[in-house]
Amino acid sequence: MNSPGHAVPPSGVLGGGALKADDYASFLAREYLAEYLPAGGAAVKVAVVGDDGAADRLESALATVTAEHNGLFAHVSAESTRMHMVDQIFFAISRVIDWEALAAASVRAAYADAAFPVPAGAGLTVAETAQHHDVDARELYRSVRRLLERSLLDNPLIATEMGRAILRLAQTRLGAGDVDAAEHAAVLSWLHGELRSISTLRSALIYTRIGRHNARAMLTSAAALLLAAGHRGLVVCFDWGRLAEARRPPVEARSGFYYSKAAVLDAYEMLRQFIDATDELRGVLVVAVVPPELMTDEARGLPAYTALQLRVADEVRDRRRANPFAALVRLEVRLEAVA
Repeated sequence: MNSPGHAVPPSGVLGGGALKADDYASFLAREYLAEYLPAGGAAVKVAVVGDDGAADRLESALATVTAEHNGLFAHVSAESTRMHMVDQIFFAISRVIDWEALAAASVRAAYADAAFPVPAGAGLTVAETAQHHDVDARELYRSVRRLLERSLLDNPLIATEMGRAILRLAQTRLGAGDVDAAEHAAVLSWLHGELRSISTLRSALIYTRIGRHNARAMLTSAAALLLAAGHRGLVVCFDWGRLAEARRPPVEARSGFYYSKAAVLDAYEMLRQFIDATDELRGVLVVAVVPPELMTDEARGLPAYTALQLRVADEVRDRRRANPFAALVRLEVRLEAVA
């Protein structure tokens, strides 16, 4: 029995106004993955977690609910990815994306727009589809190619070079011989950040590598392509635990990347840019998982980068109740510990 004068915390809320990791993931699924992301909405959250166990539970729960809602989940760790470089973040997400499936979805949509839908279980080549509908294969190819160019190259949500890349992958699916195996492999390497020579993509009219200058546009394009292919959103979980390590361990004990103060501030700036670009993103939910010490450390924590802190800090908060809609949430850690 509760003693008089003590309020009962709402379900899923711990003492100090902190949420449970599993309950927060369920909340995000209900309020964001169910309708908001599929409708083209975007959001950025900062989740302060009490320990590594809570961080692991949050990641696992997010991956589960994302799969249940037919979304795509990407976990990006500061230990294995240079978190202060947006192009490296894009490549980490890109390796999770099935680019072949996105290209195939574009081809199916083009066939449907041409009024010659692909039968269930059938191949996507022009020859097969033309035979099924008893039409001329060359005429069908011209129509589908034109529709692909319109959807991929004239779409304001898709960066020009991303559109060209997916177009070449889609042309491979058509089986007309326009794209050889070497160019097809080069497009995928370009998307993964592994291409050795950009000159191999001249035939695709791609002349620039994906770098810090255009990676954000590429990520926006990828999110739009995922929605068009039937995914209900992209959920990206940033694991920022490594940013809190100010000193590198001995050489024999090191693993992955470590960050100088300047690199940590660059990571904060990167997230600040994501927050300010939510109107441009479509169907993306970013959750940055942060250890408590980064909320109080004056040298390496959020207090060292006011531009980000002001965007996520609580202006008004209830110390007894958690607000899961807030940009900054506390998971399994007492509020006072990170206030």
